[in-house]
Amino acid sequence: MSGKALVRAGLAALLGAAIAFPAGMMFAGGDEADGTRRQPSSGAAMRKFYSPKVLDDPYFVEQQRRNVEALELQCSESGEMCYEAKQARRWLDERGDS
Repeated sequence: MSGKALVRAGLAALLGAAIAFPAGMMFAGGDEADGTRRQPSSGAAMRKFYSPKVLDDPYFVEQQRRNVEALELQCSESGEMCYEAKQARRWLDERGDS
């Protein structure tokens, strides 16, 4: 690569980063004009990464509940994934998290 081509590639990369970074911050940020972020309905904003008990983490359980509901919807609409939906629901019911 010649010197001019290398400079052009570097400038193009900087320009792309200058456009992508603010756009990413805007889309990843909150909905509100004041910059607040949306919180999940369960109140658990995120998983406690350093907790040794992942299965008791409210965020993890909420995500599993959403997955079970999606499996049950797939089963009712198409007849697919019914066994998996039944087993996942049973797991939630045994935990008392349904």
